[in-house]
Amino acid sequence: MSATVAQVLALVNGIAPFELAEEWDNVGLLAGKPERLVERVLCALDLRLDVVEEARRRGCQLIVTHHPILFRGRKNLRETDAEGRLLCALVRAEIAMIAAHTNFDNASPGVNDALASALGLGNVTALENGMRLGEIKETDFGMFCKKAEAALRGPVRCYGDAERKIRRVAVLGGAGEDYASQAIEAGADAYLTGEMAYHKGLDAADNGLCVVEAGHAATEYPAISLLCRGLQNAADAVQYGICVLQSESEVFF
Repeated sequence: MSATVAQVLALVNGIAPFELAEEWDNVGLLAGKPERLVERVLCALDLRLDVVEEARRRGCQLIVTHHPILFRGRKNLRETDAEGRLLCALVRAEIAMIAAHTNFDNASPGVNDALASALGLGNVTALENGMRLGEIKETDFGMFCKKAEAALRGPVRCYGDAERKIRRVAVLGGAGEDYASQAIEAGADAYLTGEMAYHKGLDAADNGLCVVEAGHAATEYPAISLLCRGLQNAADAVQYGICVLQSESEVFF
């Protein structure tokens, strides 16, 4: 049987409980009717016009994204800005939208488990703020950076001694520049995150931590596959006849 948007929302909540979201965040059902019947769901990192068009083309009634929309209060629904165009496109296509943002960051398994897996980390443990700490076979930092580029399919910026031996790696997808000290306290040799300001990277390196800035999208993109699998498995477990698809849109690659 098909499911309603509200029923899929409950499944998302089981994967990434909305109570785990930060207070400033905007998660949950952000557009559409809760009672709308759903047969196909599209999972994507961001809501963009090409994602809305992809959902329409692939017959999806619901889009589930990591990054939300409507962070700031709107006073109109004009198509003179990007968000206004997105909202109007959703309404015209009669497609609902759910966001799982910091609740998915803080979930287990969540965004940073997917990142740790993509990098081949073992013996992974959870730290505060969603950070994960894991281990790799000892290698030098320069080689680790090359492996990170291959695993995340994009260029990285590295801070530290290329010949330093690396074994314990902390990861935090997205904007993690303010958490380098947490990685140091956890005993990490290297810290990989999505965004790192230049001087903060230098400061971390001066404090003995090798840092890899791998890009916001690149560090969170592996989590979309995790979300797809989790949502499909949850739907199958309660015998909802829905198909969960992963978006083909990769704007930042």
